[in-house]
Amino acid sequence: MHKPIYFDYNATTPLDSEVLEGMLPFLQNHFGNPSSTYSVGYYAKEAIELARQNIADLIGAENGHIFFTSGGSEANSTILKGIAAKSSKKKHIITSAIEHPAILKTCHYLEKHHGFEITIIPANSAGIIDVDDIEKAITNKTALVTVMMVNNEIGSIQPIKEIGSLCHKHNVHFHCDAVQAVGKIPFDLNNLQVDSLSISAHKIYGPKGVGCLYLREGINIPPLIHGGSQEKGMRSGTENVAGIVGFGIAAKLAQEKMHYNFTRIERLRSLFLDKLHSEIDDFSINGDIYANVPSTINVQFSGIRGESLASMLNELGICVSIASACSSTSSKLSHVLKALGKTDDEIRSSIRVSIGALTTEDEINELVRHLKHSVMRLRSFSPKYQILV
Repeated sequence: MHKPIYFDYNATTPLDSEVLEGMLPFLQNHFGNPSSTYSVGYYAKEAIELARQNIADLIGAENGHIFFTSGGSEANSTILKGIAAKSSKKKHIITSAIEHPAILKTCHYLEKHHGFEITIIPANSAGIIDVDDIEKAITNKTALVTVMMVNNEIGSIQPIKEIGSLCHKHNVHFHCDAVQAVGKIPFDLNNLQVDSLSISAHKIYGPKGVGCLYLREGINIPPLIHGGSQEKGMRSGTENVAGIVGFGIAAKLAQEKMHYNFTRIERLRSLFLDKLHSEIDDFSINGDIYANVPSTINVQFSGIRGESLASMLNELGICVSIASACSSTSSKLSHVLKALGKTDDEIRSSIRVSIGALTTEDEINELVRHLKHSVMRLRSFSPKYQILV
């Protein structure tokens, strides 16, 4: 079997070879528990602190405010449930219609089981949130505003700096899910009034099962997991040392290669779009390609089902997504595309192509060639495209 051609980097990224090499000693010889009081444990503890510093450097944060978790979803749950636990009087949360399920489902849980009121801010046709809508929604009961930095399905970039300034003015905690932003676009938390931020290692060529929560100085919340008081009591449980080491190396590499990768991926996106326009009719881009990260292209092909197209491409060894990876097995249509005002038929005819650091021009050419063939074949079964003789 030929190696698959991978175009689903938003779902997960392959493990970088340098990351794997750095992790291996901690899976074999350096097996100490970082809470131990002897040299083998000290070595593991030092490795964790180096990783913490690398991640802090990547996002422009103070070292002491990075707390390791099992991933972005746990980080999101920790901050939302932690803020909720402290808010006995303020029981109002503002979020957006295009957030990841890790945010939306946690908000639904707090609404159903803890009496919170949830305000969902709409997105425009480009997938961008209007800051004025957030300001209008803030009340004296608002405990939290949570808006993602980059959307996982269409790649839209939100006005995080402006939202942070607004929340700061109203003394409201601002949380940002930055899972799809870190390593793709540069940002510095010193210039953003963000109170908390979530990251996941496997989106930046690190291992799965590890992420982190950033908390601004002075922010104190109860932990989601209780136990042995690791991570300064914020996340108990023996640390995933090898995973954290890999996360730290991935963060260091992401910082070093960010400009190069951004420029290269931007060029590959242009090549993909140029070839699409020259080879295939009746397609459109979901969202605004000029307001998105270049790695994410959500494409709608008229007259076909995206699920059938993705299945046909898979048989040809090409991996694309029909929605976000976390909801691709669900029968529900993409809530993100619904928020953009797309009809059910338009959503059903869409696929997501996400480009990564290992994508090549040859792979782009191969994708378009197979897309053209597959779209033409699927349209041959569509009454809209059949030619009556």
